[in-house]
Amino acid sequence: MNALSGCVASLTLSTETLQSTIDTLSAAVEDYPRVCKVLSSNRHFELISAKELTTAQTLLSSTIQPETDRLLRETEKAVHKLELKERKLIADAELLETRIANSLKNKSSTPIGIAPAKVEEEDGGENDRREEAKNEEILRKLKAQRQRLAYAVERLELEKRQKEMLVRKNLSYNV
Repeated sequence: MNALSGCVASLTLSTETLQSTIDTLSAAVEDYPRVCKVLSSNRHFELISAKELTTAQTLLSSTIQPETDRLLRETEKAVHKLELKERKLIADAELLETRIANSLKNKSSTPIGIAPAKVEEEDGGENDRREEAKNEEILRKLKAQRQRLAYAVERLELEKRQKEMLVRKNLSYNV
């Protein structure tokens, strides 16, 4: 009887292990249909020859090259125009600074024997102050415009460099 109870205990343990294994397997396989569907994606590849690829790259390059050349020329023209405009603004600003300096110098040098108050009355001191304020305002605006133009020139030069790099990169595909 002792041997029989050992067999029963061993059989019970085996059935419990088997039940545990079945539960584990059913949990693992439960999501199997969805996983099969996800993993069975259709992939379509079309292979082309190296000659066809080279031909397509050449065609693409010949289509893009004239446009990039045109854009580079336009960018260079725009940069040149902005440089000219910047030089003109710098010259105008220097001229205004010279005028302001001269007007300040003229104010500080008064004729001998005339009181400063009388000089202001004769020259129209109020007009001088208004003109000086106007000149300072113009100078301030010109400096701000100069800064904006300098920024625009830098931005255009950066765009030009980027486009040149892109053109070189595209040309390197053709070689």
